Amino acid sequence: MNVKEIYNALVLGIRDYFKKNNFKKAVIGLSGGLDSSVATCLIVKALGKGNVAAILMPDIGTTSTLSMNHAKKLVIRLDINHYIVPINEQIKYFRELYKSLKFKFKNELYAISNLKARTRMVILYYFANLENALVIGTSDKSEIALGYTTKYGDNAADILVIGDLWKTEVMRLGKFLGVSSSILNKKPSAELVKGVTAEKELGASYDVLDKILKMHIEQDLSLEEIAKKGFNKNFVKNVLDRIRLNEHKRRTAMLIRVSERSFHGMEWRMPITNRFKG
Repeated sequence: MNVKEIYNALVLGIRDYFKKNNFKKAVIGLSGGLDSSVATCLIVKALGKGNVAAILMPDIGTTSTLSMNHAKKLVIRLDINHYIVPINEQIKYFRELYKSLKFKFKNELYAISNLKARTRMVILYYFANLENALVIGTSDKSEIALGYTTKYGDNAADILVIGDLWKTEVMRLGKFLGVSSSILNKKPSAELVKGVTAEKELGASYDVLDKILKMHIEQDLSLEEIAKKGFNKNFVKNVLDRIRLNEHKRRTAMLIRVSERSFHGMEWRMPITNRFKG
């Protein structure tokens, strides 16, 4: 990976996309984590600081003070407009609605976690509509492959600027961009549930996960072939199962065809460069 070449290609690609679609402004959700910080730096470089607005959307009580401080320091450093919009009241509304229905729903924690991500995307699109702007996606290739995103939440965006970079590659790009070491060294977490990190949920660090993902997706190696490289077979199976079972997150809603040609034969799927095996 030639970091400088990747950086130049991404900046050029962002500018080209905005120009061709006749947009000048961008809105991005800034969490203070690695991905959103790198994406924000790229967008500012491509469009100029006056055309970028960062929205900080803490879930007060769950979002860490450290993450908020990281986000605030970055917007100050980049000198961009930013707004702080807590999501607690929106989440409270749905919790109270849930209680008022008096049904015994299962998986409330899971549902509320996804609700947080979707609430943030609603806020971003509201701001984007007000400013005639595009919403910037901050998911990376590792998260997309593993389905470690929320459908119509953080994976709903107008353009995925780091969606073709593995997490470990985003880390290297972050270093190149001068992202704070405190952000780079922080364990990745969606902070949807207090104290839960990506490593805890996925079972390994991204250093390990990216090696398995690259071997399977880029080199087309099977479970057995990857395990022979020194990885636990059961863990590899879990990773490959995640890729297969989360294929639905990498597509738009399923289109049931009733005509021979529909929308000029276009396939409805997320614009991801590499094929994901499912």
